[in-house]
Amino acid sequence: MPDIEFDRFYRYDDLTRHLRAFADEYPGLVRVESLGQSHEGREIWLAVVTNAATGPDVEKPAFWVDGNIHATEVSPSTACLYFLNYLVTRYRDDNAVTRALDTRVYYIVPRVNPDGAEWALADRPRYIRSSTRPYPYDEEPIGGLVVEDIDGDGRMLTMRIPDANGPWKVCPQEPRLLVRRDPTEFGGTYYRLLPEGKVDQYDGVTVAIQPKKERLDLNRNFPEHWRQEHEQRGAGPYPTSEPEVRAMVAFIAAHPNITGAVAFHTYSGVMLRPYDDRDDKEFPIEDLWTYQAIGRKGTELTGYPAVSVFHDFRYHPKEIITGGFDTWMYEQMGAFAWTIEVWSPQRQAGIEDYKFIDWYREHPLADDLKMLAWSDEALDGKGYVDWYPYEHPQLGKVELGGWDSVFAFRNPPAAFLEKEIARFPEFLLWALLISPRLELYESGR
Repeated sequence: MPDIEFDRFYRYDDLTRHLRAFADEYPGLVRVESLGQSHEGREIWLAVVTNAATGPDVEKPAFWVDGNIHATEVSPSTACLYFLNYLVTRYRDDNAVTRALDTRVYYIVPRVNPDGAEWALADRPRYIRSSTRPYPYDEEPIGGLVVEDIDGDGRMLTMRIPDANGPWKVCPQEPRLLVRRDPTEFGGTYYRLLPEGKVDQYDGVTVAIQPKKERLDLNRNFPEHWRQEHEQRGAGPYPTSEPEVRAMVAFIAAHPNITGAVAFHTYSGVMLRPYDDRDDKEFPIEDLWTYQAIGRKGTELTGYPAVSVFHDFRYHPKEIITGGFDTWMYEQMGAFAWTIEVWSPQRQAGIEDYKFIDWYREHPLADDLKMLAWSDEALDGKGYVDWYPYEHPQLGKVELGGWDSVFAFRNPPAAFLEKEIARFPEFLLWALLISPRLELYESGR
């Protein structure tokens, strides 16, 4: 039995070791092969999960499951490993699992982007959006605030800087929190907020965030309404320009037996469906009804609401996303594909009725108080860090504190991880078992 735990995030070598252990322990059910190589030359591992004795995988209805296309979204890799373990340990004892693996197949890619995840999980982590390949320019950025752990405590928090013109002030109800200052208010103590980090070539006045050298977003690089850099940042020089995406597209295009897909991301605690860029009015109505029916079942089994990206998950109301995996899968491959955003810290704090993206732009103070109470009680105060003084090398006296977003938001904290990812196997099982399966019978004379 693989010595695997589901309350941690695995680096590449350990992830590889666990996948090989599954293949060694269950050779009749699991085959591990390389989908292709990443930008830095790491193998992108694919687990083919089916009962090999009942026929080749390519002759069975299939379901695609992947995770960790974005560098810091490492809990999806653990979710994929958890599902793989769920399948092989329940085979023969669970009728649904047995029927699925006897008659169908899963293609599971726990880590689409091994390079970015290695940066995120390193002893001294670097946080980027996706691929480690420099883009759109292969040159070092100059000037601005370099976001990093400046005091060496293993966290990247927020810097609170006294500023008579700053837009923030201490919350009267809870002094650890900050609230926005009214534009007409004056005479008090106000602050600017910046990410923790050093300032390169500081001119004594302006502090802009230094752009990353690595600005690719692999989930904008798929060949569906792909747009150029001036239209959508990070999409790459052309569709499937990035080896990770090209490997996925080549495999899926060569496997028309794939009938559905789930891509695990973080965070928001929601199931996302196409379209990314169009109103539901553009859907063939029967397909929309099917998506909505699958979504209702998904909500029943996972507890996550199922919503449209275009209608409910846009980063800006005037902007759209294109070149994404789920819309490509539906439009080009004819498969009902979903993006599942793992983990909602808001829901953990008891905030149920909120808009997934809009909440970060504006929300009531009551929500902040609930979130703070949750951090104090469930996270032992490690989620929201009380402000403490720090002598900044360029800015002088500042304070560090606020949310440790990596610990509390970006992925479930380790103690919450297994419980969160345990939501998904039943849905993934159901989603494959609804796939059509053709059987031929010879009639007797």
